[in-house]
Amino acid sequence: MELQKRRFLRGTFDFSPQGIGAAADFVGQGLEALGADHKDALRNRLSVEEVLLNWQRQTGLNAHYTVELARRMGRVLLTLRCGGAPCDPLAPGEAENEALGSEALGRAMLENLGLSLVWQYRGGCNLLSCTQKAGRRHSQLSQVLFAAVLALALGGLGLLLPQGWRSALLDTLLNPLFNTFLGLFSCIVGPMMFLSMVWGIVNIGDTRRLGVIGRKLLGRFLLISSAFGVFCMAAALVCFRPALSGLQSSQSVFQSIVEMVLDVVPGNIVEPFLAGNTLQILFMGAVVGVVMILLRDRLQALGQVVEQSNAVVQFILSAISALVPGFIFLSVLRLMLQGALAQSAAGLLRVVALSVALSALEVVLETLSLMKAGLSPLQAVRKLGPPFLIALTTASSAAAFPSMMHCCRKELGIDEKLTNFALPFGSVVFMPHAVNLFILVPLFAAQVYGVELSTGSLVLCVVNAVVLSVAAPPIPGGAISCYTLMFLQLGIPLEAISLAAAANVVLDFTATAGQLHDLLVQLTHGARRMGLLDQTALEQRE
Repeated sequence: MELQKRRFLRGTFDFSPQGIGAAADFVGQGLEALGADHKDALRNRLSVEEVLLNWQRQTGLNAHYTVELARRMGRVLLTLRCGGAPCDPLAPGEAENEALGSEALGRAMLENLGLSLVWQYRGGCNLLSCTQKAGRRHSQLSQVLFAAVLALALGGLGLLLPQGWRSALLDTLLNPLFNTFLGLFSCIVGPMMFLSMVWGIVNIGDTRRLGVIGRKLLGRFLLISSAFGVFCMAAALVCFRPALSGLQSSQSVFQSIVEMVLDVVPGNIVEPFLAGNTLQILFMGAVVGVVMILLRDRLQALGQVVEQSNAVVQFILSAISALVPGFIFLSVLRLMLQGALAQSAAGLLRVVALSVALSALEVVLETLSLMKAGLSPLQAVRKLGPPFLIALTTASSAAAFPSMMHCCRKELGIDEKLTNFALPFGSVVFMPHAVNLFILVPLFAAQVYGVELSTGSLVLCVVNAVVLSVAAPPIPGGAISCYTLMFLQLGIPLEAISLAAAANVVLDFTATAGQLHDLLVQLTHGARRMGLLDQTALEQRE
């Protein structure tokens, strides 16, 4: 099949297991041949397979369906056509397993990872479609590294210019551009966290299931992230020694914690977004989400508004993430021309080295823990290696998702009832290595800018780091959009975002790889405890 020479592809398949597999392969190969990015092709292959399996369980459909792929104006369009009665495979259905949550929640998490199709019924035919840009020639990692190297080179040349010229360049061009980028990140991250929280809770379906999910999954994820956060804070205090505002008595520390807890409740609905108060934004989202569950039948129109608003914000955030290499270039170039990069180089290297070391230690400990499940470290490396490498080179949970799904089902032997829900859920909310970033970078920035931190501020830093690790978007550069909220909370000048962006060149990639590795390990342990683990598949060597 010479796909490369064609701009329109069509194939007809049936609903047999072999036909569904062939259709999914056709989509993956066809999208790549038409110029789609490799990871986008994998995403859509996975989405198509899920849709066809959902359609397979429905009645009133024709026995065959058509898959069409077309390239128009630099974009690739994927369409699935199936005649018969109206049948939306993306609509919420009955929960297959009350202990794990509904299919709707799993789909909502997939949408947050960019794995979604759109359904409509027209002319007696069910249509599912999605449109995406043609693939980029270079990976996100290569773009970020190229931007950083180019900024270092141009910055080195810029240091040869007279001081007046450098100041003029900074004041008239670089600083305004930097502030514009910063404004884009700042204005979108608050609404994104609020809408993601509301939509995620609404899709759980009812308060009882919300409690089950919180107890079985989210509670464990938060416990692991919190423990790692405390360990990272101790390591950061030893390495960076930020200015502390004096020792506080136990009563003062307790009072600071109580005030922090009470401060979760906002004074009004606007203030949290203006001040960038992470805890208040998520508190409001949780309250609104629970109320919408309780009044679900009376708020169906509002639910659609929230869903569509969340899709808009996620799309905007994905578009902004494409500008991350430009933001990295701008940040590094500013630091070079200001002379701040040379002064902070040693500290930045310490941040990167300590963060990578802590992440590596966490990965090693998680890998060794699989021995309790009967998996040797060498077997674990072989089985978990492919998704780890994809995440390491893309800094994207979405890019690694298909490989993770294959790893769970085929390599680790985790039951699909757990995999289909817990994997997308964990990819969005379980980011323990992001806690690492949100503690080390702010403490380093506080040291550079001479910001004094109290004991209460340190506690707030750990809490915010854990919360932001849950709320951070799972896309390249997602961490940068959250640093603004962290710095505002700790009183660190937003100028420090340049330092955070420079450190994030490396840390975003290592953190993504580490947390996806940890997620696969934790799902293996969870499946074993719930009796959803195929021990034979787990221990299989080939």
